[in-house]
Amino acid sequence: MKRIFTSRNCIAIFAAAAVLAFSACKKEKQGDHEHENENEEITTVKLTFTNAATPAEKVIATWKDMDGTGGAAPQITPINLKANTAYLLATELLDERKNPADNVTEEIEEESDEHRIFHLFFVNANAQVTDSVTTAATVTPLDKDVKNLPVGLQVHVATKGGFKGYFRMVVRHQPTGKDGTYGPGSSDAQAEFPIEIK
Repeated sequence: MKRIFTSRNCIAIFAAAAVLAFSACKKEKQGDHEHENENEEITTVKLTFTNAATPAEKVIATWKDMDGTGGAAPQITPINLKANTAYLLATELLDERKNPADNVTEEIEEESDEHRIFHLFFVNANAQVTDSVTTAATVTPLDKDVKNLPVGLQVHVATKGGFKGYFRMVVRHQPTGKDGTYGPGSSDAQAEFPIEIK
């Protein structure tokens, strides 16, 4: 039997195809793909500096902000390091509004190709990123993602001479365009600590 395609049949087929295509796009947008691109929720940052020459010597600093931006001031532990000393720095990130606390560090490790943690030194508090200084220490990321780009959860910090200012940890969420630089994406969290190196 010969089928005859009228304009009405063609319109019906086109409409059905359009509905299927729209449904597929909508599902992808509402599914895991969109969830993966959301920023992480971080209330607590724990920095552990381990003296590379004397591993028993550790400096631990914490930054905690349970009510988020605009609420009470965060609780901050100042950092005191030795001059001309090499440290291994481990960064731990938590969301303590959940019970038990959500270990965001593990999520960043799993999505390392979408994240980059920066550790920056500043003379003044709340300074622009472009005002960061390299005279206080050299920071070298030790961990890499699948594209061999730095992640920054584990870094080597080699302090230089005396310095008094601020140390900022920034988690950059870079689901597209990660290239090892600060620019792409947005910030999941930012924690700034008073620091003295002497």
